[in-house]
Order: sequence, then C-alpha cells, then structure tokens
Amino acid sequence: MAQFKQTLTAFGIVVVGAGISIAMASQTGHRRKAVAFWLAWLIPGLGHLILGRVKKAAFFFGTTASMFLFGLWICGWHTVSFDDNPFYFVGQFGSGATMLLGQALGLTKSHPGAGGLPVSWYDPGLHYVCVAGLLNVVIMLSVFTV
Repeated sequence: MAQFKQTLTAFGIVVVGAGISIAMASQTGHRRKAVAFWLAWLIPGLGHLILGRVKKAAFFFGTTASMFLFGLWICGWHTVSFDDNPFYFVGQFGSGATMLLGQALGLTKSHPGAGGLPVSWYDPGLHYVCVAGLLNVVIMLSVFTV
C-alpha cells in the first residue's frame, strides 16, 4: 500500500506539472504541443498522433510498447517497485499509463525467476522496462520539433 501511495504522489506531481506547463504554453501559443507532450507520457506516440504524425506515432508506440512488454515478460509481468530498485523505478515512470496500471493492480515486486525464465534474464528484463520509460521521455520531448 505504501508503494501505491508513493506512485500516487508522483502521479499527482506530474498532473500538477502538466497543468502548469499547459497554462504557461497557452500564453505563448504552444498549448497544443504542451497537451501532446503530456498525453505522450500517458501513451507513447499519442502526442505525435494528436499533432497529425500518424506513422511516427505508430512507430513510437510499437517500439516502446514492445520493449516494455518484452521486459515485463522477462520479469514475470510485474513492474519494478521502488524498494527493489529505485533507479529502474524512476526509469520506468516515463512509461506513463502502463506503469501506473501495474502499480494500481499491485503487480510490483518483481523478483528473479518470476516468469519461469533463467535468473540471468532478470536484470536484462529490468533494463528493457527502464529503457522503454526513458525512451518515452525522449519521444515526449520530440513533440516540440514537429
């Protein structure tokens, strides 16, 4: 339960940050890109879809989602908890809704060998999940170049 409270607090900070940035962007005429930026956090590629870049959106969603799902498969379909590894937790937070869904369902506490795969696959699985989140942050930033 404490893990979910930490995630909910972090999500609250993201929502407040989104509101402030959208309000500031509306003064400079970039409100649509600011909204696309935050929606891209929820679902990878959604920001590009809103801006009319359908092929880019499909590519970014496919790449990020497949990397995230492959990492979850290796980790036994569990997200990384802050207690297990704070660095991977922060990295996967860039995945937005997928990470929040796993947290809400209580699917944390991944552990070696959870998916019936060799223990040596556990760390690469965490890397995939973390890198997918970090890649989504880069994709989010790229909406400002469209």
